[in-house]
Amino acid sequence: MPFYFKKGDLVEINCDAIINASNVNLKMVEGVGRAIFHKAGDKELSNACKQIGHCDVGKAVVTPSFNLKNAKAIIHAVAPIYINGKHGEEKALRQTYQSVFKIALENNYKTLAFPLLSGEFNYPLRECYEVGLDEIKKFLKSHDDFKIYMVLFKNFPEIVSEDTQAKISKFILDQYKVIFGSPSNSKSSNEEFVKLVKEHQNALNISDEDLAFNSNYTPEELNQILTIKNDIPTKSVCYALAIGLKADEKFLKEMLLSLGYTSLNDDMSGLVTLYFLNLKIYDILKVNEVLFKYNVTPLGL
Repeated sequence: MPFYFKKGDLVEINCDAIINASNVNLKMVEGVGRAIFHKAGDKELSNACKQIGHCDVGKAVVTPSFNLKNAKAIIHAVAPIYINGKHGEEKALRQTYQSVFKIALENNYKTLAFPLLSGEFNYPLRECYEVGLDEIKKFLKSHDDFKIYMVLFKNFPEIVSEDTQAKISKFILDQYKVIFGSPSNSKSSNEEFVKLVKEHQNALNISDEDLAFNSNYTPEELNQILTIKNDIPTKSVCYALAIGLKADEKFLKEMLLSLGYTSLNDDMSGLVTLYFLNLKIYDILKVNEVLFKYNVTPLGL
């Protein structure tokens, strides 16, 4: 399912298509739009957009990426300007994401990098994030070989409530332990790890497709993790699979030990994962939202 919500510079993401939050006239807008035009080439991209001329709200069009070499194309998406929520803004925003996905499917663009569409257009940040996330999840459910990034440089939505953040912070402080010595593993094979994963997966009757989706991997990535014997998975892989396998703390520690890792209490990603496992919340996107809040690399990446 891979979806990553991360801080950074959208125009630096290596992907098939970068999504530009555009206007109906397809002219350069401030913020990330200006950065996209500058890196692609103001003249070249402006001329390409001028030839198209217009794009309705809720629709999208595609142009070459020109000098923006880390992407094959730029998809210009016209999301709604927020008025008061009573003028069809949510419907138009959903249509905008759907229009981008239609272009991506038509052109076989498998890796997409979005800004927060409508986030610069007065839409309440939390609401437009939730709409975008919902549309992305629905798309990835039936297109699990895609990777989608939502990359923000500023204007971050409050994706974790103050109450949840306080509880997680207390859990981390209570559980954190400094571990001396090397954090690296001591195993040269992942056979024991793979056996553990497969046995647990079969016991819960979890398909490979569902395990990949719920662990934030493509099926191909999951297959590589479980078939390349001398490629030792990282601790982060264990955390992602623990969520996908609906594991408990005991099983997570068994996975780590099978690879020679002796602790998760010195690792922010591990402690956040453990917090959700203890609550039996097996939603990797919720885990990654918290990791985003702490500026930690998301699981599955």
